[in-house]
Amino acid sequence: MDVPVFFCQLCKCRLNLTESTSSVSTSYVGNNRILDESFIVLDDKRPGATGPKGMEESFVVLNSASMLRQPAHPGAATSNQHCVQTQQSEGAAVGLDAKLQALSQLFDIASLQTQVDHPLCLDCEVQLKDEIEAQILEAEREVSAYAAAVAKLQSEQKMALPEDVFSAQMQQLKQEEEREKQRAAELTAQLEQVQKELQACQAAEAELDALEERYWHDYNAYQLQLSFHVEEKDALLTKIDRATQRLHVLKNTNVYNDAFKIWHDGPFGTISGFRLGRTSEVQVEWDEINAAWGQAVLLLHTMSQACGFTFSCRLLPMGSHPRVADKHSTYDLFGPVNKLWSHKYDRAMMCYLTCLREFGQAAVTEDTAGGRTEPFKFPFPIDADKVNNYTIKLTLNSDAKWTKALKFMLANLKVALQWMVKFKMHSAAAPQLRQLTHEGPSH
Repeated sequence: MDVPVFFCQLCKCRLNLTESTSSVSTSYVGNNRILDESFIVLDDKRPGATGPKGMEESFVVLNSASMLRQPAHPGAATSNQHCVQTQQSEGAAVGLDAKLQALSQLFDIASLQTQVDHPLCLDCEVQLKDEIEAQILEAEREVSAYAAAVAKLQSEQKMALPEDVFSAQMQQLKQEEEREKQRAAELTAQLEQVQKELQACQAAEAELDALEERYWHDYNAYQLQLSFHVEEKDALLTKIDRATQRLHVLKNTNVYNDAFKIWHDGPFGTISGFRLGRTSEVQVEWDEINAAWGQAVLLLHTMSQACGFTFSCRLLPMGSHPRVADKHSTYDLFGPVNKLWSHKYDRAMMCYLTCLREFGQAAVTEDTAGGRTEPFKFPFPIDADKVNNYTIKLTLNSDAKWTKALKFMLANLKVALQWMVKFKMHSAAAPQLRQLTHEGPSH
């Protein structure tokens, strides 16, 4: 069964109805009806009441509709404005429902009579009562003011001015009125001028606002672009720093040792992994020996160019078929050759050994001119065709002695390479890099 639920029409809080609700509501409606019918009549029996016709019949009616706040929406007097919501409640008594329906009708009647939406909670009733009492006091003050004004008018009628005095005052008042009109016209003209100036100032202000907005847009765009350029510059400087560090590492790296690794393998000296020489126990192929001679010729030729040294013989690196030339002829430094008829091969090896000896002499000259305390010196002395008293010739020589002489020769070549890397390569001027500290990249 649907049970009506009532809410206060001002604060919208839910009302808890009691047994005395109907009597209280009826009393409140009766009081509002009395207020609705209230009015104040000015006393017409006052002595000396000789004002205009109808003045003694003047009265002020205090209408409750003007004193109370307006309803929440139009048409409240003809419809139910108390926002009845329903809840499901089983087992409600029929008598209670009838009382609630009657109470709802009573609230409608009260709303119609007082122009105030009902029902109201106690707090809102007290607030509304205070507002009504304040309005009543204000109305009473207005009535007192009206009564004083009526009394003043009645007293002034008793003291009528003579015609000439009245005319003089009227003329004076008209002149004053004319002056005030002129002053008002001047003020109106000044107001129009000020309004025009105000409009001009407002237009200038709008233009300045637009300029300021455009300025900040341009400024933000510039700052964003600048940040991009700074980031790009920092990235480039970082790359340059890394490249410089890498260049420093590469400059300090001996690429010759990596490209031409000179070592030993038992009785053999090796260069770039190729064995130079052969023994009766290990018959190294001539292809490997030729490759080793090709690497040795290429290394010594490269060292002479890097140091700017010149030899009496010319080295002709040609891979596994190197050659050596002197003033008379060109000799092949590759095999196979016959040990009994290998004079040209021996001559080629002697020319190579001569070039290596001349490199050592040039290094000694460099150290002496540079004031170095320990001039360059081969660990194994070279004398004509011998290295450490072992001949480099193959003709009528044993394989073991020939191989040992070649091993000593490669050891001297390695020492010469280390000297070049230490004193010649590190003193070379490093390439200059473009600085980007104060200028951006060019496109």
